[in-house]
Amino acid sequence: FEIESYLKYNGHNFTRRFDANSYLYITKSMDYFDLCAPHGSVAAAFANSSHVKFLVISFTSDWLYPSYHSKELVSALHAAEADVTYLDIKSSWGHDAFLLEVDTMTNLLGSFLGRLMREEAVKLPEPDPKFAPKELGAEENNTTPSTISP
Repeated sequence: FEIESYLKYNGHNFTRRFDANSYLYITKSMDYFDLCAPHGSVAAAFANSSHVKFLVISFTSDWLYPSYHSKELVSALHAAEADVTYLDIKSSWGHDAFLLEVDTMTNLLGSFLGRLMREEAVKLPEPDPKFAPKELGAEENNTTPSTISP
């Protein structure tokens, strides 16, 4: 299967970048995390969230965090009168879909954040001049000077 080669490749890369014990603690933390434990229910966990805007994304093939978990979360957010946008993305990549569906995630997050900026009248700060594009001199690239656009 194609997924087997993907998992083997990424598993090898992962062990080169991370300490195995760190990985064990991260996965144990994920496995033991229970949003409901301190609150009693998902609804109670979000009881004071009416002023927050949420984007919940799930993937149809994710077995680790199935879509029905996200739908339960969305129902609790609706009950708390929170502003919630929910998207269940059709994908065959399983749990790693959020890492592989880069264009989809970029568009969804960009649209959501753009909406928040418009609704909240958020203005982006002016760019720091020290990070502005520099002009290339003719001696550097054998062309006439031009400005590089970000």
